[in-house]
Amino acid sequence: KEICIMSAQLKKAILVATTTLACNLISTAHSVELGNVTVYGKARLSADSTDDGAKRVTRVSESDSRLGIKGKEDLGNGLKAIFQIETSVSLDAGAGSSGSLFGAGRNSYVGLEGGFGSAVLGIHNSPYRDATGKLDPFEESMADYNTIIGNISGNGTSSEYNRREPNTVNYWSPPWKGFQFKAQYRFDENTTSAQDRYSVSGTYENGPLFASLSHETHQGEGGSGAHDTQGNKLGLGYTVGEATKLGFVYENLSEEGAASAFDRNAWYVSLAHKIGSNTLKAAYGRAGDHDAADDSGADLFAVGATHHLSKRTEVFGLYAVTHNDSQAAYHLGSGTNGVTAPSAPGQDVSSFSVGINHNF
Repeated sequence: KEICIMSAQLKKAILVATTTLACNLISTAHSVELGNVTVYGKARLSADSTDDGAKRVTRVSESDSRLGIKGKEDLGNGLKAIFQIETSVSLDAGAGSSGSLFGAGRNSYVGLEGGFGSAVLGIHNSPYRDATGKLDPFEESMADYNTIIGNISGNGTSSEYNRREPNTVNYWSPPWKGFQFKAQYRFDENTTSAQDRYSVSGTYENGPLFASLSHETHQGEGGSGAHDTQGNKLGLGYTVGEATKLGFVYENLSEEGAASAFDRNAWYVSLAHKIGSNTLKAAYGRAGDHDAADDSGADLFAVGATHHLSKRTEVFGLYAVTHNDSQAAYHLGSGTNGVTAPSAPGQDVSSFSVGINHNF
């Protein structure tokens, strides 16, 4: 009996010791293999009442909610491996999500970081897009400046310039006295076409001043594949007294060498003023006519306010309207299912929107 009791106690002791050792080994392996990994995300939804010129629709809209993981591994001698995997998530429609953890549709890459800067492969915002994103106080909402900037009404993919590109090689220089350079090349990966894209930007940020210049070329995307299109953009930002932020963007989009080539200028100004836990916002943008059609411009007006419940949670309200000229069809909004196009060219699009954003 004593032998049996001792045997049972011994088995229990061995089981506890083995389990403890296994847990320690798993914990050690986890820290070594994954390194410094961060899980993060954004939950963003709004309730919108939107008029497309023919009807008014009230809905709950997804505003680019996301989930991601990122991390680094120290390789020694100042060199690090870096990675990020980020996917869209749908808090509204569920099955309508455009991404998955194994099919990441947002910025996702792997590369190396060191004294030379960063070199990565994968999916990422173009430098052209990132060069002025911080100048839009209504980013990822129904008043997003992508209504005007990076877009030409009625010119298809050749006019889409504020994009996140797949199949890319990227280089980001280290910041030097406020200056930074970024470059991206996107391979078309299509044997029947040669529609590669390249994008570059230079930014300067020091104290209250921000400035950027950017350029992007789309090869063979104009004139039914016979001509290149390109974008050039200037961005300026200034912060007054740490409470008031001013922004200005000027952009030219054009097509080379076609009889029906488009060429259009646009500009955008923004204001954000913080009062305690509240931020008041206003913006105006104007897209001029493009050469392919008269009366093809549009105006964007937006006003709104945000109340910060904490550093990570905010509620907001806004009103935005796009006034289209008679031959224009500029949209309104941003996000997975928030974009609203006019019912017909020349129709205005407007929206009242209230929502909540939480970052984690």
